[in-house]
Amino acid sequence: MTDMTAKPLFAAAALLALAACGQQQQAATGAPAAQDGNSPVQLSNSRSLPDWLLIARQRDCDPGESCERGQVYYNQRTVTRNAADGTADIWIQVRHGSAQLYQADTETLERTIRYDTERLHYRFNCQAEQFVVVERQIMGSNETVVARDEPAQVYRAPVRGSVTGIILPIACRGG
Repeated sequence: MTDMTAKPLFAAAALLALAACGQQQQAATGAPAAQDGNSPVQLSNSRSLPDWLLIARQRDCDPGESCERGQVYYNQRTVTRNAADGTADIWIQVRHGSAQLYQADTETLERTIRYDTERLHYRFNCQAEQFVVVERQIMGSNETVVARDEPAQVYRAPVRGSVTGIILPIACRGG
C-alpha cells in the first residue's frame, strides 16, 4: 500500500472510530434523575450545544436614546419539569447592553452595585401560563454571584413579547 492511499484510509478509520465513540457515549449517559421529583429536560443533541443559548435581544435604555442592545440567554441544562404540580423551572442570563445599578442595602450597609450580567430563576405554572421569579443573581467578574434576592412568590402572566413569553414554551414544552 502506498503512502498516498494509506493516509485517506487511516483518516476514514479514525473518523469512523470517533463517530462510534460519540454514539456509545451519548447512549450510555442518560439524564440524571432529580431527587425532588423534578426531571431534567434534555434536548436530543444537548451535549453538543453551549450552556447558554441566545433567545432574545433587548433594549436597556429609554426610547430615543442610543445604546447597545442586551442579550438574553437560557441554559437548556437547567430546565426541569415537575409533572406532579405542573410546573417547570428554567434559568436565564441577561447581558445588559449598558451598566445597570442594583441597590444591595443591608441593615448596616448601603451600597450600589454596577453590573452588566444577571441570572434569573423562573418557575412557570404551565397550565395557567403564569410565572414567578424564584431567585435573581447579580453577577460580578468570572461569573461570581455578588448579590442575590428572592422576590415575593406572586404568580403573574407573561407580557406579550417579553422574555418570559419567549421562555414559557421552552420551559413547559421544550420548544
